[in-house]
Amino acid sequence: MLQIIAFIFITGLLIWKIFFPVPKPILGIYSRSGKRGIFKQWFMYLLLKWRKRSAGAGKKEVGYGLKMTEDINKLECVKELGPSPLAVDAVLFSGGADDGTYLVISAARRADNILQCIVMILVPGVGLFEHTQHPDTTMYQKEHENGWVVNGIHLEPLEAMKKWKVQFEGEMMMKNEGSIITLHKVKLDAVYTSDLDYFDFDSDMEPWTVARAMSREPWSREYFEKLKDAHQSHYEQFGDVLGKLSIDGTERDFKVNVMRDHTHGSTRDWTLMHRYCLHNFTCRNGIRGFLGIVSQPGIFSFLELGYIYNRQGKKQPIQEVDFPIWDFGENGSDSDDYGFKFKAGDKWYHVHVDVQRKGEAMFGLEWEARVVERFCRYTINGVDGWGVSEWEYRHKEGNKNKISSI
Repeated sequence: MLQIIAFIFITGLLIWKIFFPVPKPILGIYSRSGKRGIFKQWFMYLLLKWRKRSAGAGKKEVGYGLKMTEDINKLECVKELGPSPLAVDAVLFSGGADDGTYLVISAARRADNILQCIVMILVPGVGLFEHTQHPDTTMYQKEHENGWVVNGIHLEPLEAMKKWKVQFEGEMMMKNEGSIITLHKVKLDAVYTSDLDYFDFDSDMEPWTVARAMSREPWSREYFEKLKDAHQSHYEQFGDVLGKLSIDGTERDFKVNVMRDHTHGSTRDWTLMHRYCLHNFTCRNGIRGFLGIVSQPGIFSFLELGYIYNRQGKKQPIQEVDFPIWDFGENGSDSDDYGFKFKAGDKWYHVHVDVQRKGEAMFGLEWEARVVERFCRYTINGVDGWGVSEWEYRHKEGNKNKISSI
């Protein structure tokens, strides 16, 4: 009997290996599942569904179907970083307006009182203003600075999932024709507000899409351990930033439609990230969305993610993103004019992206990552839109000027 069982097992294994081979990764980076992928995808899909349904009170596991907490005040507050030197607690506001105004302002709390920050403001007819420390993003908090406050940046929750303070005051640089840089005194005094539901990537992603990403990777005990260790809790919400912007004493009204996010976890290691291509947009018909591809080889070499708010403000997770990023800017030069499509709510959306301006920022003490903030016009199923696309590349050339704000 044992011989028969062993024979069946060995025969099945040989059939699995011979008739369901694993294709080589695209460019040696992007894993492919091949013919065995559909079996792995179904297995992981059922596991994710079971995991979510069986989650009981007091269960400590988070992510991959399980929400960290239902308490929005706990979600929004400043988090303890803990002992890990790679821990992160980061917030971002990113978006634009139909008139060509754009904003990216972010602050990522790291160990040793370090914040990694971006401040970029594009004013139509004037120019792109960037923090004087850019492209470097590493800033050091002073004794009196707490939370997401540093170097003139002040981001603070006022009412959970409803209202945030969004402020900056200080010098910014503007690059003019001929690479001439001029300095300007800039003050942004604004408030973020929203009445939309937030999208929790721990619990709201489409299980079938997550299962497809997992099915592409070679499975082992080490793989699932890495998957667990790499988890970061992340949620997003769309809203509006409204206030006043003053440039060299000249004040103007300021309003942009933005995507806001909050990420925290024990590990954010830029050296593990190959690249990502993300897009946020607001359309004239009321549709808003965030989506793209993340490539972190060894964990998710090709992860489709995101969501939209439909015209009624209802959130829908992304089911598929047809965007083979190895065909777009794999050489390190991001694409300016391109198209792709995605599926949400069982409907396909065709996207055209036209990049208007760009700014760059380097993350990590040794500049381990290069982030390109791209201020875009969109056309989505024939409807005009606007927003920011953020592309990231692994950077291996080191910190060239060691700028800091000590």
